[in-house]
Amino acid sequence: MSDLGVTLKNQGSESRSALVLGEDTRSFLSVVRSLGRAGYTVHVVCYDRTSPSLKSKYISAAYYYNYQAYCNDEWIVNVLCLIERYKYDIVFPCDERAIYPLWQVRKELPTTTKLAIANQEALDALFDKWKTKEIAIKCDVPVAGGELIDLTETDYRQLTEKYGDRFVVKPLQSFEMTSLDKRNKVVIVKSQRDFLDFKQFNSASERYLVESYFKGSGEGLSVFAWKGEVKTAFSYRRLAEPDAGGGSSYRGSSELDPDQLQATEKICRETNLTGLAMFEFRRNLQSNRWILVEVNARVWGGLPLAEYAGIDFPKIYTDFLLESAESKTVNTSISHVTARALTADLYEIKRESEKISKEVGRQKAVMHMAKRLAGVMRFLSPKESIDTLRFDDPKPFVAEVGEISKNIMGSVFKERTYLTHYRRWLMRNKLRKVFSENQSRKIIFICYGNIIRSPFAEHYFSDQMKRSNVSLDIDSFGFHPKESRQSPDIAISAASLLQCDLTNHSSKCLTQMDIKETDIVIYFDDKNRDAIESGYRVNHAFCAADLLDNTYPCLSEIDDPYESDVETIKKCYDKIKNALDNFMSIYKGAIQ
Repeated sequence: MSDLGVTLKNQGSESRSALVLGEDTRSFLSVVRSLGRAGYTVHVVCYDRTSPSLKSKYISAAYYYNYQAYCNDEWIVNVLCLIERYKYDIVFPCDERAIYPLWQVRKELPTTTKLAIANQEALDALFDKWKTKEIAIKCDVPVAGGELIDLTETDYRQLTEKYGDRFVVKPLQSFEMTSLDKRNKVVIVKSQRDFLDFKQFNSASERYLVESYFKGSGEGLSVFAWKGEVKTAFSYRRLAEPDAGGGSSYRGSSELDPDQLQATEKICRETNLTGLAMFEFRRNLQSNRWILVEVNARVWGGLPLAEYAGIDFPKIYTDFLLESAESKTVNTSISHVTARALTADLYEIKRESEKISKEVGRQKAVMHMAKRLAGVMRFLSPKESIDTLRFDDPKPFVAEVGEISKNIMGSVFKERTYLTHYRRWLMRNKLRKVFSENQSRKIIFICYGNIIRSPFAEHYFSDQMKRSNVSLDIDSFGFHPKESRQSPDIAISAASLLQCDLTNHSSKCLTQMDIKETDIVIYFDDKNRDAIESGYRVNHAFCAADLLDNTYPCLSEIDDPYESDVETIKKCYDKIKNALDNFMSIYKGAIQ
């Protein structure tokens, strides 16, 4: 059974119920599995319709509300309606995109529903990197030297004079309440280009934290605390991590460092932490000196490793919330194991090999890749796991492997002429069938920004309909959240060469409300397709490249010509014109 926003599976009627919000195959899937194994009927709000996590047998119902297809207000209204309807015993958000809005409306939740979010004092302190730093200093916890800066009044030279040729710039928060669709990223600045790029893409906010670069390896200390008292703790090391920072794709459990545990306990007491948190440290392996990097007061990416090692953090936290077991202590012994985020680790292996090839040579790169890929096979050992693979719930792993295989095969066979011809034949037959069933469908053209490709398609097809005496409802949209943007001058010039006027075009961002069940969506490249499939419910989507004729025998995408020149954009428009001429022929043939 399915409808606009939900996929339903088997549901129990007597068990406790839980709503889990997220999308990834790490923390989100781990929470789903934890509560499912504990006997909860688990519903989820998933931001990504294509997430392998959705294959978990422990999910009874899935709802697909995200910040691409829905605005912030629409998102929270829909989630509140779910909570009110099902009156879940526990609501468990897995990242800030759900934590922030749910915490703001917590007083509107049913009195019987518990919210798995840390206390206000901890949220205020630990979701702000500068406040976290101040508390760490107050508690005598080692941190990197740093300060708050105004990005608009700071230049690269000033920072290099103080922090050297390599330093770190951090947004104060990973997400802003006003733009929950966008994650703010930490950057390790290694050059002036890095700094200028960061300023360009982060100009909306002025205050940032700049810190000295601390050379070392990443370590994590995860805790469940109740009213400031650490009840259980788990430590792990990053065995693989990107040079530019970010999450680790390969992790191993480790013995608790007494000094790090003591530092963690101080901060937990200072913030009266009630909930889950991951304290990220960095250790210099030569000096053995370490610093606190940041704290995530929520479930974390390395959660599957803790679960595999024998510590079920989500269940521990939920038991405390629902049973009010304030005096309860949690003593858990762990196994020394490793865990791998398969897709992320394969990309990391590829990145490492490309870097080695560039710096040392291809032979060394091939040897490194072979060694790392051989290491992936260690998942067959009882001491190693893959985040998605659990034998009581194998389908997320199967889905992840399927997606990896699809991407590999797609890149290998993408430009093969015979496959392009077959796909075009298949899509055209499908399009004819769709029009033969209903010839009055609305046509929606979509590209990323709705300023170059899709507006040209809309205007050209409008003129084409007038010439052909055809009447269809048409429109164009993009995925870029900023609306009312004009087409670039070079796009306007290129369109004018084809007697198409984009002067008065104003961009629009696509929402789920803009799409009806009978609409036909025309997109232009793989990124457009992925955005549609992951974020929207669309019944009839077609790639414009599949409508091209033999003038373009191998083309599988019509690439975005953003920041190119007039001639390049005109060539792009020639392809779109060719595709839409064929589209009109298919339409006419289908309705006769």
